Amino acid sequence: MFRASQLASEETLPALGLLTIKDDNEPDITSQLNLKTGKLKPGGYGLVTVLRSHRRPKYPIAIVFVLTAKLFEAFAANGIRTILALYLRDDLYFSESLSTVLLHVFNFFGQFCPIFGAILADSYIGNVRTINGFYIIYAFGWILLVFTSLPYAGVSLIFLVSVSLLLIAIGNGSTRACVTSLGAIQFQLPDQAKQLAEYFSLYYLIYYIGIFLSKIIPPTIRANTMCYNKSECYPAVFGTLGSSFFMAWIVFSLGRLYYRPEKLAEESILIKFYGCIKHALGRRWKRKADDKKPSYWLHYAVGRYEESFVSDVAKVLKLVKLFLPLPIYFALLTQQDSSWTFQASLMNTTIVDGITIQPDQAKAMGPIFLFMLIPLWQYIVRPLLKWLFKYELKPLHSVTVGGVFSALSFISAGILQRFIFSMPYKSVNVMWQVPQFLCIMLGELLLSIPGLQFAFTQAPASMKSVVTAAWFLNNAFGNLIVIIITELKMFRTQSDEFFFYAVMMVVAIVLYTYLAYDYELRQYEEKDADTAMEIVIAETVPLINGKQKQEQLPKDDVQSDDTPSTSKSKLLK
Repeated sequence: MFRASQLASEETLPALGLLTIKDDNEPDITSQLNLKTGKLKPGGYGLVTVLRSHRRPKYPIAIVFVLTAKLFEAFAANGIRTILALYLRDDLYFSESLSTVLLHVFNFFGQFCPIFGAILADSYIGNVRTINGFYIIYAFGWILLVFTSLPYAGVSLIFLVSVSLLLIAIGNGSTRACVTSLGAIQFQLPDQAKQLAEYFSLYYLIYYIGIFLSKIIPPTIRANTMCYNKSECYPAVFGTLGSSFFMAWIVFSLGRLYYRPEKLAEESILIKFYGCIKHALGRRWKRKADDKKPSYWLHYAVGRYEESFVSDVAKVLKLVKLFLPLPIYFALLTQQDSSWTFQASLMNTTIVDGITIQPDQAKAMGPIFLFMLIPLWQYIVRPLLKWLFKYELKPLHSVTVGGVFSALSFISAGILQRFIFSMPYKSVNVMWQVPQFLCIMLGELLLSIPGLQFAFTQAPASMKSVVTAAWFLNNAFGNLIVIIITELKMFRTQSDEFFFYAVMMVVAIVLYTYLAYDYELRQYEEKDADTAMEIVIAETVPLINGKQKQEQLPKDDVQSDDTPSTSKSKLLK
C-alpha cells in the first residue's frame, strides 16, 4: 500500500491535523509526536490538539463504515461524470457544446460546495449531521436523474437534467471534506497517530479505486443493456449508480452507532477570514487623506481582529497569490470527461482482436497511469535523481514541470484531433490517446499533489482550512474557464481549441514562475518522504479543528510563523 506521504489530494489533506500529547504527570509540558519514529519531540508550532494518554485504544471500527461508504459514493459520483457527456449528446441529443457546459457546471458546484459543508460541520451541526443532511439532497438528485432517463413527454429535459445534476453536485461537494474529517476524528491521539497516517493513505487509495471502477463499469452496463427500444440503456446505468449511492448512505447510517461524539468550534475560521478582509477593505475605502497608512492594507483590520490573526491572513493571501494561474491547469485536467471523451468517440476503440472498449472507458487510462507513476516516482526516479545527480525536485519547481507536461498533453490531443479528421471515420485507434493521458497524469503527479502539500506546509497553522478552500476554488474556477471558452465558440475546430488550452497553460506557468520568484519560502529540510509527511501532519489544523479542544503552546515552546528562517529565495532561477 502507498504511504500517506505518497498519496495526497484535496480529499485527504483537509483533515490532517496537529498531533500532540500532554502527559497527565506533566501538565505544563506539551510535546509533538513524530509519526515516523513514534517518539515525542519537544516544542511545536501554532495551534495544538491537547489529548491525554491512558491505555492503548482499539482500532476504531467506525473507519470500516467511513471507507466503505466512501467507496460506494465515489463510484456513484465519478460514474455520472464518466458517462454524462455521451448521455447528453447521444441520448438527449444536446449539442456537444451544451453537453460540455452542463458537465462542467456540474463539476463547478462539486468543487465549490465543500466550503459550505466544511463551515456547517466545523461550527454548527458537526460532520455526521452535515453529511446526513446533504445526503437527502443527494438522494433527490439521483431519483430525479433516473426519472429523466425514462420515456415521458411534456417536461423540459434541459430543466430536469440541470436540476438533478445540481442536486447531485451539491450533495457530493458538500460532503467531501466532511467524510474525510469524520474518519480522522475517530482515532485517539497520540496512541493511534500511526494508524491515522495510514488512514489518509488508505482513504485516498479507496477513493481512486472508486474512480477507476467508475470509468469501467458504467459504460459497460450502458453498452450491454437494452431498454425502451434503445441499444444503450442509460436508466440501467443511473439505476446502478443511484443504488451505489444509497448503499453508501445505508453503510454511513449504520456507522452512526460507532462514530465518536463531536465538539464544535466556537467560530468558523473561514468566516472569520472573510470578515477580516471585508473589514480591512471597508476601512481602507473610508479612510481620510490625512489618516496614517499602514505598511500593508490588511492591517486596517487590526483592532477588530487581533494582530496575530491579521498577520496570518496576510501570509495566506500572499500564498494564495501563487494559486492565481492554477485554475488553467484544472481546466485542462477536467476535460478528460468532456472533450477527450468526445475525441475517443471518433476513434476505433478495439484495442486488440476481441477486446473492444467504450469511448468513455478510455479515460480509465488516467487512474491506471497514476497508480503506476506514484510508486515509480517515489521508489525509482526520486532516489536515482538524488543518488546520481544530488538533485531533488522541490515543490515549486515540481509545479512548473507538471504544468509543462499538462500543456504537452493538450498539444498531443490537438495533433491527434487533426490526424483523426484527416483519416476515415473511426480508423484511428484509441490507443493513440495514451501520450496525452500519460502527460496529464504526470501533471497530476508533479503539480497537483506537491502543489497542495506545499500550500499546507507554508500556510500558518490556524489557516489550513482556508488553504483547503482556496484549492477547491482553483478546481471550481477551472471548470468555469471551460464553460466560458466553450460558450464563446472562438474556434472553428476542436484541435484549435486544444492548442489554445496548451498555450494558456504555458502562459499560466510563466505567470506562476514570476509570482513564485520572490516568494518568501519558509525553509525546512525534507530528508525523505516520511519527513515531508511529518511536516504536513504536524503543521495542519484541519477542517475538523473544532472537534476537540485546542490550546496554544506556551510562547517559549512555540515557534512562531515569524521565527522560521526565511529567505527571499529566487525559487525558480
